[in-house]
Amino acid sequence: MLKQLYKRKFARNSKIILSVFFVLSLSNCSENSEEVKAEEMIETSAANVQTAQAGGAAQEEASSSTDAVAEPASDAGFLNYDMIIGDKNAPVELIEYASLTCNHCANFHTQVLPRIKEKYVDTGKVKIIVRSFLLNGVDAQVTSLTRCVPESRYFTFMDALFTRQTLWYDVGEYQRLAAIHDQQTAGTMFVEYTMNEVQKIARQVGMNKKKIDSCFNNQAIGEYIFAVQQDGIAKYKINATPTIIVNEKVAGNDYESIERAIDAELN
Repeated sequence: MLKQLYKRKFARNSKIILSVFFVLSLSNCSENSEEVKAEEMIETSAANVQTAQAGGAAQEEASSSTDAVAEPASDAGFLNYDMIIGDKNAPVELIEYASLTCNHCANFHTQVLPRIKEKYVDTGKVKIIVRSFLLNGVDAQVTSLTRCVPESRYFTFMDALFTRQTLWYDVGEYQRLAAIHDQQTAGTMFVEYTMNEVQKIARQVGMNKKKIDSCFNNQAIGEYIFAVQQDGIAKYKINATPTIIVNEKVAGNDYESIERAIDAELN
């Protein structure tokens, strides 16, 4: 189970539980981004994860027979390699480490990335590699699903998640629940709400109940995501999202900083 994987990998103390309040505070990353250490990353509570999965399963049961079946993603059963935008032989490589629950990552994908693609990717000068850097347990659950779609639908799914982030990861919804329930109940209900909303988007890119459940229960996906994150920390000292690497050098995450970094590599 992913829950068990992240408990084993990220938590030094088995009693440490990531409350939804902590989830929300981490995900509201700033322009300089909240610092996060892999050793400090901890999972959602078992109750929250189980409720989220049960809620998603109940919602999908009625429609599972009509869901489209996604084709196999890779020989490993999931996308266990870098996802690349643009010409793989482009002279400049831009790596983005991003969290799906980070609001500034969403802003980067909707406001900054299209400009970079138009000027540099579409002209064959830059290729973009997107890598996950998890901030919380919800992040881990959602990221696992992105690795189970066919490669041709990966960026469609990612774009949908970032574009609709405030709908499926709705801080206002948690605040509403917290106002009428105790923290634990509000947290459980919020995770259930979040995962139900994410699974609606997943179904739109061809995933069905069986595929979604398989992703949540595939330990290899969690191991892959964890390895990618550890590699980023080891190579580039990643501790925030979004972090941008241009030809092995850390750059700013605003358009002007990235433009300067790319032009310096092209000149």
